[in-house]
Amino acid sequence: MDFDRLRYFIMVVETGSISKAAIALNMTQPPLSIAIQKLEEELDVSLFIRSGKRLTLTETGHLLYKRGKQLMLSTSEIMKEVAEHDSGEYGTVTIGCSTIANITIIPEVVKRLNERGSRITIRVLEGNTAFILEQLRLHKMDIGLVRNIFDKKDFHTTALLTESLYVALPPGHPLADRKTIELKELKKENFLMPHTTLGYGISDFILEGCDAAGFTPNIIYWGTETFPMLNMVRENLGIAFAPALFQNINNYELPPLVELINPTIEAKLNLVTLKNSIQTAATEQFLAVTKEVIEELR
Repeated sequence: MDFDRLRYFIMVVETGSISKAAIALNMTQPPLSIAIQKLEEELDVSLFIRSGKRLTLTETGHLLYKRGKQLMLSTSEIMKEVAEHDSGEYGTVTIGCSTIANITIIPEVVKRLNERGSRITIRVLEGNTAFILEQLRLHKMDIGLVRNIFDKKDFHTTALLTESLYVALPPGHPLADRKTIELKELKKENFLMPHTTLGYGISDFILEGCDAAGFTPNIIYWGTETFPMLNMVRENLGIAFAPALFQNINNYELPPLVELINPTIEAKLNLVTLKNSIQTAATEQFLAVTKEVIEELR
């Protein structure tokens, strides 16, 4: 199959017409039309239903477009990887994650890669789950580390770490010296809650637990980041919730953290990648070291 003809075909599909595709490809319409016809002859299929100047993809055309995009992406990644190796650069890996993952996990991964002589540049973009998934779809990220549970068929999700959920209490709180705390004991508190941007998250489990305990929490604040809420807890504005990973933070004055039981709520850290995406050698190496680091946190 002629690769240029495949590229022309994809451009026609994405622009919606021969004329627009010709402009985008900086060529005239007649040779582009001939190239598409020759592609159909070469494959012995009909890719479009033609009605005047209007083109409608056939089912076979849809299949070729999907597979063709994968092939183009694969080819682009191979060329990029070869160029990186040839120039002495071993690749860049772009990660989407929360602030806590960027503080506790990513630095250890970078440290180990550096100790092993890997010349990989790690680019981190912090954001919520919706932002990370959007960037993955646009191929602007290679990997996402998220906590939310969601059902998206175009993503591959792997659970990396399961943590107990802790309650952050103001300093001097009557329950602050406890090792564990039940959710029903918090019904008179002001709740600072993590906002779930997509799918099912920690706040959903907390609200279900409150309902089962027979009370509706007094929520005075919703936020997407835990650190600002922990600061608010230290100012005695309410209580907040944080996964066990927060206990690994150094050089930051945390409010007292008490493990939540009855119900026991678990926070999961998930690795997310786009299905059918091509992983470079740098990405595979980063993933291997990340899993190694997280395994030690279990």
